[in-house]
Amino acid sequence: MRRVLLLLVVGLIAGCGSDDSNDQAAGDTSGVAGSVELTATDFKFDPSTVELAKSGEMTFTLVNDGQSTHALEIEGQGIEEESDEVDAGGTTTLTVDLKPGDYEFYCPVDDHRAMGMEGTLTVGG
Repeated sequence: MRRVLLLLVVGLIAGCGSDDSNDQAAGDTSGVAGSVELTATDFKFDPSTVELAKSGEMTFTLVNDGQSTHALEIEGQGIEEESDEVDAGGTTTLTVDLKPGDYEFYCPVDDHRAMGMEGTLTVGG
C-alpha cells in the first residue's frame, strides 16, 4: 500500500514538473509565429487564401504535388521573398517576418502566376 502511494506521489510530482516545462517551452516561441503548409499543383495553390491571426516570423512549407517545377514568392508590406525552386514531389520552405496587412503569394517560375498560381495572405495584429 505504501509503495502504491509513493508511486502515485512520485508520478504526480514528475507530472507537474513536466507540465511546467512544457508550458514554458510553448510560451517561448523565440519569435516564431508559426507555420503554414501550401500545396502546389499544376497550376494552383491549396489553400489559395491564407489568414493569420498574428504577425511575426512565419515558415511556409511548399509541397509540390504537381508535375512541373514550382516555387513560392511572397510580396507586400515592403517584403519580397522567394523560396528555392522545387521539383515534382519535393518540398521547400520559406521563412518570412510578416507585419500586419495584406500580401500576395504566387509561383515565380515561368508564366505559372498568369496560369493561376497565386493567392492572398492576410496577417492580423
